Amino acid sequence: MIFRALQALALSLAAPPAAGDILLALPIDCWPGYDCNLAAHVDRDPGPGAADYTCGPLSRDGLVRTEFAAPPGTAILAPAPGSVIATRDGRPDGPNAAPARPGDCGNGVILDHGAGWQTRYCHLAPGSVAVPVGRRVARGTRLGRVGTSGAAARPMLGFELRHRGRAVDPFAPDDPVICDAPRGRTLWQDPPPYPRPGGAF
Repeated sequence: MIFRALQALALSLAAPPAAGDILLALPIDCWPGYDCNLAAHVDRDPGPGAADYTCGPLSRDGLVRTEFAAPPGTAILAPAPGSVIATRDGRPDGPNAAPARPGDCGNGVILDHGAGWQTRYCHLAPGSVAVPVGRRVARGTRLGRVGTSGAAARPMLGFELRHRGRAVDPFAPDDPVICDAPRGRTLWQDPPPYPRPGGAF
């Protein structure tokens, strides 16, 4: 209990983004812990194991995305202004889908935000991609809806942030992560809480 309280305090003290960083709203129309859940974080363990940005277990070896588990059809939103540079649609959901390769994005959208920042949105429902390539989008623009296309075991959004081609953890963009240390910068405008045991999903 004391550890959890200290962990919550450390997360609440996360520093804001530095000048030149991207500032992100949530990329999904829900709030983790209530009507959706943070199912997995970017893997911060450089070795063969897996650890999230708190040195906790909510990751998988080599995972480069943040995974939001949410009800099917939940809106996926642009977290910052940008331009649509790629889309894919028409891949089936669920039991009708062909076996997917590990990490397969399925239906998705890629946004370019300038200054080397890009975001990618995976596992969208078929027919839900709402923006064409070349469209400028504002923060909060609907990009699609949650589905199970690609390598998704359940309805989810796989959200990937990259800077100059390198995967970045939006919860803790600085390397390396130091266990039991107060959290540093975050790239979230309003950082979602670390998942509680027995959360929404």
